[in-house]
Amino acid sequence: MTISRQIAHRPWRRMLSVLVLAFAVPACIAQTPAQSLVQAQNLRADGELAAGRGVPLIVLVSLEGCPHCEVVRRSHLLPLGGGEDGAAKPVIRQIELRGNAVLVDFNGERKTHAAFARERRASIAPVVMFLDAKGQTLAAPLIGAMIPDFYGAYFDAALAEARARMAGNRRGNGTSP
Repeated sequence: MTISRQIAHRPWRRMLSVLVLAFAVPACIAQTPAQSLVQAQNLRADGELAAGRGVPLIVLVSLEGCPHCEVVRRSHLLPLGGGEDGAAKPVIRQIELRGNAVLVDFNGERKTHAAFARERRASIAPVVMFLDAKGQTLAAPLIGAMIPDFYGAYFDAALAEARARMAGNRRGNGTSP
């Protein structure tokens, strides 16, 4: 191969390498297991668990493929460490806006995620609800993604309000020292 042909093929080789990397890297990232929240199955039990810990039940109404839902999940909910263990950790559950999975609501009734979302007037995603053991609202729900630069402040304020109301409810019931 002559020098002129080698020079002519080099830009294509570089371009091919860039294209391979451009498609390979996102594919690797997409295969990384995403952290997720526990899907709501029994909100009555979840509410009792949260009340026992003295924390609100946080419910994310999400939609599959919703990038704003993923930001809320990863940036605000997962860092709280919501899970089954640890008394101070909040109880966080996820509802699929259009989901057909069945859950038990706060009244002990079985219904789909979609039906629960409709009852709560959640028609878009994401919606973050702060609820007590009976399913009553402790702070105004965060609807939509709002302004990303300020979402964290809105989230923190709503969580603080929900925690304060939980603490007030516990004192009012004589369950706190």
